[in-house]
Amino acid sequence: MISSINHVTSKQPSPRVPVYLAAADALAEQIADHPVGTRLPSEDALAGQLGVSRLTARAALAELERRYLVRRRQGSGTYVSRRVDYTISRCHPPSWSQSVRNAGLTPDVRTTEWRLETPSPEVRRRMRMGPRRQVLALSRDRYIDNELVGFAESFFDTQLVPDLPQVLDPFASLYETLDDHYGLRPVRGWFGVAIDPAPPEVAEHLGLSGRPPVISIRSRTDAAARDHQPVELTVSWLRADVFRIEIDFDT
Repeated sequence: MISSINHVTSKQPSPRVPVYLAAADALAEQIADHPVGTRLPSEDALAGQLGVSRLTARAALAELERRYLVRRRQGSGTYVSRRVDYTISRCHPPSWSQSVRNAGLTPDVRTTEWRLETPSPEVRRRMRMGPRRQVLALSRDRYIDNELVGFAESFFDTQLVPDLPQVLDPFASLYETLDDHYGLRPVRGWFGVAIDPAPPEVAEHLGLSGRPPVISIRSRTDAAARDHQPVELTVSWLRADVFRIEIDFDT
């Protein structure tokens, strides 16, 4: 049950604070303990419960969506949301699957394609590969609760990971496979993170309207067990309304 602004704050909102912001703050406080995916009442119902007009309730929901606390689905309603903390550390490669599990959600990674290809100049340079080498390329879509939230293109040194398409379990962590099956002791070799407007092809792939901000991560994993030889380079795109990047330099 959603309470009115005055009931939550125990005092009248400051006249200097717009009513819709006071309503957004009150609603944010009340849904803080709601499980992700909880459906909120309609705008009319919220307006009545908060003691504000429908237009104010709509503006409050828009503000919470801007804060990534709710997500509105056309024709379905408004749902409680939380961004997933995706941690990048100094030494340990990030695990997308583990980051999602840590948030109490279920990750789903779907392989869309394996292929052998000639690497681009950037991939060749980052992987420190000779001019005649090919890479094993992997395309994967990333889902949470059957909703597409990101995708990734990975490139592998075939000499270090023979038969990877047959070895990698679609539901397993890639980095755990590099460690447990191949004994490579994967470590962070290089990474770059940016938040930019989604390129048109990325927005189309993720089903995003316009060019909203997306998180792009370019990272290389080295094999500590092989004199830190590059083993894998991944370019990932993640929805900024679903993920929050945390960089930890202590671990």
